[in-house]
Amino acid sequence: MNGNINILIAGGGTGGHLFPAIAIGEEIQHREPKANIHFVGSTFGLEAKVFPIKDVWHTLLPIRGLQRGFNFISIGRNILLPGRVIHSLIKLRTLFREFSPRIVIGTGGYASALPLYVAIHKKEPVPIVLQEQNSFPGMTTRWFAEKARKICVAFIDAESELNNSTILTGNPVRKGIMVGNKSKAIKEFKLDPKKKTVFLFGGSQGSAFLNRIMNEVVKNIAAVGIQVLWQTGDMEYDKYKKRDS
Repeated sequence: MNGNINILIAGGGTGGHLFPAIAIGEEIQHREPKANIHFVGSTFGLEAKVFPIKDVWHTLLPIRGLQRGFNFISIGRNILLPGRVIHSLIKLRTLFREFSPRIVIGTGGYASALPLYVAIHKKEPVPIVLQEQNSFPGMTTRWFAEKARKICVAFIDAESELNNSTILTGNPVRKGIMVGNKSKAIKEFKLDPKKKTVFLFGGSQGSAFLNRIMNEVVKNIAAVGIQVLWQTGDMEYDKYKKRDS
């Protein structure tokens, strides 16, 4: 890359799509300090909290995924979806006109679908690159696979589901993921430094399945002198916070 290249990175909704996007942006900025990186996510995703904390240049779209289930909340959100799509497309067309990205990178999730759509449907299409974190490609990746210049996959199994443009890269990891202060963590999470620690991590939103299993076995684990650092996710924290001790 030479000069000030504009790169748009779209992805989010959950940490599984958001943090690879951030990691890619950090690495591009490290290799090419003059590159202008603009992130696109959703006002309803984790990125609405993370982007301001990271102090990155970003745009949030009023878009959310199609809601499954037959209840008043899901039905209401789905009724609003067409209006949210139109509003998001208007914001994106303005962004593309003013920012003029040379390339759009999509890391999956509902937050990346519309930016990728706008990119490939411009009068002069903007090249797109996809990054797929899972062994079975997500819906957004499958939708745009044929139009992508390259698809970076984390697992070899994903290659058979996609076109010949795949590259086996593994998942991008943020540089700061390995940076930490052990003493500070022990104090903050009230851990016993003499005990072994098991960390249960079900992704940014937690895992209902893992939470149920851990709720059943946590007493047995504690009985053999092992402490548990349990990430329940926001949705189920109140349900299991009684286990916090």
